[in-house]
Amino acid sequence: MSTTVTSSTSTDIYGNTYTTAVNNDELESDDFITLMLTELSMQDPTDPVDSSSMLSTQLELSSLEANIATVTAMEALQSSFEQSALSSSASLIGNIVENGNLDDSGNTKQYKVSSVEGVDGEIYLTAYEISGYYDVYTFSAVDSEDTSIDSSSEEDTVSFTNSDGDTYTFSTYGKTYQELSTEINAVDGITSSIVENSSGKYQMVTSVSNGNSSFKQSGTELAYSSDTATSYDSEAETILYSNISKIY
Repeated sequence: MSTTVTSSTSTDIYGNTYTTAVNNDELESDDFITLMLTELSMQDPTDPVDSSSMLSTQLELSSLEANIATVTAMEALQSSFEQSALSSSASLIGNIVENGNLDDSGNTKQYKVSSVEGVDGEIYLTAYEISGYYDVYTFSAVDSEDTSIDSSSEEDTVSFTNSDGDTYTFSTYGKTYQELSTEINAVDGITSSIVENSSGKYQMVTSVSNGNSSFKQSGTELAYSSDTATSYDSEAETILYSNISKIY
């Protein structure tokens, strides 16, 4: 190891030069031994240096070096642990988690994780609280929102049942898709509208809040597809990784 040592010297009554002070924060045991041997070779024979004192100083230096090495090793271990924890928590991105918080109704809040970050040895998640689930029903495309529904009897109906078991029934006889959609949209917890797709056709899209709904029709054969969607709060929240109680 190459080091630069700043030293102070003095001259004894016999004309011998000796070291009075050494300043270097990076001195090691080998450097100290070299200094000790130099000091012994230049000591006054009538007033020799106390070798036990020098040995004690060397032992103290060795102990200090050992402590420094231990601290360095612990810092490296901590850094490795933090990187490992960060890599592990990254797998939560896109997942739904809970941290034990409850909403105003006493239900456990759920969050979707969007990112993770390590700060001062702690792992934090950026997540969006789930504000609700809903079922989406997309009906087959027609040429116009004013296209009449293929319904030949006054008994023809469609009905939606929500998660509470409430069923809402609507007549399809003599109605256009726009008229049916407007009637459905007037019910609380159900939204319906006519949207234009990429092909320039029109489709009725109906969503039922809270999910776990069902759709039935009588006398009509409307083609449709169904899916489940999730809504989230617009503002992100920061969650401590160690507080996560459940992962979906």
